[in-house]
Amino acid sequence: MRSPFAILREIKRNSRRVERNGFDRVQGAGFVIFAFLAPVIVWKMESWRSSDTAETLMIVRVYEALDGDGRTGKVVGTEIKASERTASWKASLPLADVDLVQRSVWRGWPLSTTHTDFAMDLMVTRMATCPASREPQVREAAMQVIERAGRFVGEDRTKTHLEAWVFSSGAWWIMLSLGLAIVLAPARFGWWMFRRTRTVVRQSRIDRCHCPNCGYNAKHSILRGRCPECGSELYERPDVY
Repeated sequence: MRSPFAILREIKRNSRRVERNGFDRVQGAGFVIFAFLAPVIVWKMESWRSSDTAETLMIVRVYEALDGDGRTGKVVGTEIKASERTASWKASLPLADVDLVQRSVWRGWPLSTTHTDFAMDLMVTRMATCPASREPQVREAAMQVIERAGRFVGEDRTKTHLEAWVFSSGAWWIMLSLGLAIVLAPARFGWWMFRRTRTVVRQSRIDRCHCPNCGYNAKHSILRGRCPECGSELYERPDVY
């Protein structure tokens, strides 16, 4: 019984070698080059593609409390929901609604690889009962409520998403490789049609005992094996596709 290694050697010896043409070499070289080029494109996309978002994280209504005699007291604030913006407050004089807004910038494509959360900002919507001179008091009262809730961030924060980096690099690698394959497809098909037609023509010449290269009638030169007209071989193995 023959060993598996002997069988593999025989298969390798009798197997026809698949030759790579120029298109295969270009495709393979592009596949390798794009693997190194994809991370560079992902890095450049952070400056080419970005989107801004603004989110309201908290709403604080600032009002001035009234005592039993209707006199005003200190300015205080309390957190409210978006659906309660126009709600009335008993025994109080509403001054303004303060929105805690978080602005963010997301960078990268197809996934956002980095994003920056900027320092939070307060947007004051004054009511008719609040003159512009009282806006500093309104901001101070709202800030006290926000700080107690632990929601305020006073500095910019940038975060890099490693998973998005890996996915985006792989996506660009695949897209570039497919793009190169699509560009090469017409030329590859044209070359295949040319080789196929050439093989059919040469085979038909061989069947008629003509020279496969120039078509010269070489019936009387078969024993010599070469065409007397162009000197090419009369016996050759045509390409098989």
